Amino acid sequence: MRKLAVGALGAAAFAVMTPAPAHAEPIPVDPGIGSGIGTGFLYLEVDPEAGATERAVLSCPGGQGHARGEEACIQLTATGGDIGGLEAADGICTKEYDPVTLKGFGVWEGEFVYFEESFANHCTGTLATGGTVFDIAED
Repeated sequence: MRKLAVGALGAAAFAVMTPAPAHAEPIPVDPGIGSGIGTGFLYLEVDPEAGATERAVLSCPGGQGHARGEEACIQLTATGGDIGGLEAADGICTKEYDPVTLKGFGVWEGEFVYFEESFANHCTGTLATGGTVFDIAED
């Protein structure tokens, strides 16, 4: 009986100490889990021709680093992270000419994304890009 117990103990120790295979198959992920909001990390910049540049980093899901981040993440999810593909938001802007360049780049769902466009003023640029993504400048 003692030999049987020692043999079982030795087999158990061998099983615990045996390394896992070098190449394990990935575990499938259920696409139904999660928040439904895309994953991305974007650097955003509002660069006026005159004045200080405003910058923010948007981390999705969750919207960390951005005052209206959750809304921005939801909008970007609808376009696959394509800032240029955002539907223009409704709103009223003054006709003042205060040129601004809006820039955004980073990684969305594993793909590099880039956006850069100039507008007559910050308000028109913000509305043209969905109303939330570039709403980072302190007025």
